[in-house]
Amino acid sequence: MKFEAKSALEEKLITILAEKFSSKRYNHIMGVVEVSEKLAKREGASREKVRIAALLHDYAKNCPEEELTGIIKDCNWSVDQVELEIPELLHAPASACLAEHEFRVSDEDVLEAIRFHTIGNPGMGLLAKIIYVADYTEPFRNFPGLESVRKLSLRSLELAIIAICNNTIKYNIARGRVIHPNTLELRNSYLRRKL
Repeated sequence: MKFEAKSALEEKLITILAEKFSSKRYNHIMGVVEVSEKLAKREGASREKVRIAALLHDYAKNCPEEELTGIIKDCNWSVDQVELEIPELLHAPASACLAEHEFRVSDEDVLEAIRFHTIGNPGMGLLAKIIYVADYTEPFRNFPGLESVRKLSLRSLELAIIAICNNTIKYNIARGRVIHPNTLELRNSYLRRKL
C-alpha cells in the first residue's frame, strides 16, 4: 500500500514501521490510517492527529509479553488486572507509552486513541472512537459480520462501536475467553444513549 507522509514524523514512522513489521501488519496499520483519515474528515477531527495515532496504534504489537509488562510499568496509563490476564491487549498501553517516550508524542487525544484502541473506554474522545472503529473496519480485515459494521460506520461511529462490542463479546464467549469490562461498559453506555 502506498502512503504519502504529510509530516517529518509520519515519514520517520512509515520507514520504521515498514522495517519493523511484516507486510500483513504494515498493511493493517496503513489500512487503519486510511479509514481513520476518512472518518476524521467526516467527523471534523484533526486528520493530522488521527494519522499519528493510527500509525502508532500497534507499535508494540510484536513485543514479547515480558517486554510489554516492563514497558507499561514505566507508563502513565493504568492497566488493570483483567488486562494483565489478557496479554494480547497489552500492546495498546505499551504502544501509547512508546509513542510518548520514543517519539515525543504529547497530545493526550492521540495517546488516548492509541491506549484504548483494543478495549475502548466509555468516556473516550472523538479521536479514540475513530481509531477504535478504524482498527476494526480497515480494508485488509475480513471476517463474518465485518461488512455490516463497515456499513454502520458510514452512518454513525456510535452504532459501529455498539456492533464492534457485540461482535467482540460474541467472539470471546464462543472461545471461552475473558471479556474485558471496558468492552461491556462501552457497549452499555452507547446503548443507553441510543435508547
